[in-house]
Amino acid sequence: MRQAFRATLETVLVHGLLGWLYVAAVAAARPSALSVPISSLLPVRRDTFGTACFALSALAATLLHTATGRWWQRTAPRPGAGPALLRTGTVHGLLVWAYLCVNSLTHPETLARPLTHFADAPREGQTASWAFAVTALTLLLARAQARPDRSGGDPA
Repeated sequence: MRQAFRATLETVLVHGLLGWLYVAAVAAARPSALSVPISSLLPVRRDTFGTACFALSALAATLLHTATGRWWQRTAPRPGAGPALLRTGTVHGLLVWAYLCVNSLTHPETLARPLTHFADAPREGQTASWAFAVTALTLLLARAQARPDRSGGDPA
């Protein structure tokens, strides 16, 4: 399996599960909010988004396991500023997204407010959407640039 395709499937697997997990938390805490769009940036119902995320993640997991015998290919990180920025962007971006997801469940009225008191933009809801999208991109790039694990499985 080509490294770029594998990296894409790994990203879909992870972000699909994360998207579904957020919608599942909304369903548990605020079921009346499921028919509301997931974001102003993506005007799709939350429940539709969650279903699509789950299905895409399951498909990616099946394709990865079929081709490589596992869901996640272990890789050695490459040294340097570029890979470090991608990995840091992924992890810290997901932390911002997770924090804002919790905020949307505990006090949804803040989603329309500015993210910080330093500036009027971006809003919390916009930031959550962008953080999710940007971390998908940074994870994809980090996984595509990682050295393949040569100890077994698919070498490409």
